[in-house]
Amino acid sequence: MPIVLTLTGQLAVADRLSRADARDWLARAAVWFESVGDAVLDARVVRDGDEKPVLLVVLHPASPPIEIRLGASGRLRVTATTTPAGPGYHIYLCDLFRQMADEFAFRWVADDCNDPTGAFHTRAHGGAVTSSCVRTVEQHFLRWLADECRTNPSSIGLPNGHGFTYPAEVFTPLGPRSRAWLAEVASDTARGRDFFAWWKPEAGAEFYRGRALVRLWSDYFWRSPLTEAEGELADQIANDLASAFKLDPAAELPWAEWLELLTAIEHDEEGFCVTPRDTVLSIELWKRAGPVPVAEAPSRIGYRRWPVRVSLEGGWSVEVPGELAHERNDDHTWTAWDSTRTVWFHALRFTKPDGHPPTAAEAAEVGKKSLPEGEAQTPLDRDGLRGEAVFGSVEEDGRVLWRLSGVTGAEGQLAVCNVYIENQSDRDWAVRTWHSLKHTGNGTS
Repeated sequence: MPIVLTLTGQLAVADRLSRADARDWLARAAVWFESVGDAVLDARVVRDGDEKPVLLVVLHPASPPIEIRLGASGRLRVTATTTPAGPGYHIYLCDLFRQMADEFAFRWVADDCNDPTGAFHTRAHGGAVTSSCVRTVEQHFLRWLADECRTNPSSIGLPNGHGFTYPAEVFTPLGPRSRAWLAEVASDTARGRDFFAWWKPEAGAEFYRGRALVRLWSDYFWRSPLTEAEGELADQIANDLASAFKLDPAAELPWAEWLELLTAIEHDEEGFCVTPRDTVLSIELWKRAGPVPVAEAPSRIGYRRWPVRVSLEGGWSVEVPGELAHERNDDHTWTAWDSTRTVWFHALRFTKPDGHPPTAAEAAEVGKKSLPEGEAQTPLDRDGLRGEAVFGSVEEDGRVLWRLSGVTGAEGQLAVCNVYIENQSDRDWAVRTWHSLKHTGNGTS
């Protein structure tokens, strides 16, 4: 089980709060979180499934966003999963939420707060973080990791269905591990120390290095940004690496990958990045990086240097290059793209006139009627799926592109997958992408 910090506070309110009141208070709290220092990456108010406001605060990419909710009675509820980021993150949050209570003049209800490590209750009463307290928290995290290792997992600390195909026995936020490592940590918890990206409570060089490495391994696309969000990601990683270097010039940093990141930022033609060019730093990185590693070498940082299997609507999934940007639209259409390739996907559920779901072959036959003119491809027939596709040229925004138009039927569903390419030489890749479609048959991937 993950280590979760759950806190309950009580605001002094004269009347019941409306949703608008709660949203306004949470919005003020979001501004405060973003002002407390660069340990906070993002703080924003969104709506949950019941249309209620919830404040999501992100400090570390290894752990889920912190959720903060405010009820009509002024009851404040905080949920923070602190694994797998580390004990330093857990202790840091205990301090941060104590500061929050002081800033907004409310109190935490001790009996309704739960911290399995005991650290929050010490800090909530004004106690100092003693070395004994720190060791206790560290032991909780090490035991958690050892328990995870004993289950012999294929990944620890990454979201279910992350989809990475990088050649690894065990995926972790700070890079791949071996099954032998699992056995070592399971038998000796102290061997798990370097699994955690945020070990010490201070936001020092080790903190910045760890946060940058987590994002380089799992989030970065290894090219110039294509969206504002990607530009912000690149800037944040660059800032974290620069901070780690400034705080500890002797620290071991990912020199080659840092240089690759700065080169991508320098070639950001759309202006999504704001990190300034630093020729002196680039020269220093060239000196430290040594020979440039082979891009496909398994030792290189970056799970997204390899293809990723992405979960889609209706139990479908598709394998695409890890460097593609992607988004889901309000109409449940999914798109992935880079400067020369685009993958477009949409799934439909339907029934026959008699009310029964169509078979895969019947769904494919219906979809086939909508295919444009083009060269027919080898039909898809595997794992209970049936599909048809054609390949040909198409004009988009005054440009001539090549398009693989594919339809794939599963029981009760039809998936439409179109792959657009600028270079006809990418045709085999487009066909492979369509053929990579899978369907679980139960609505999840």
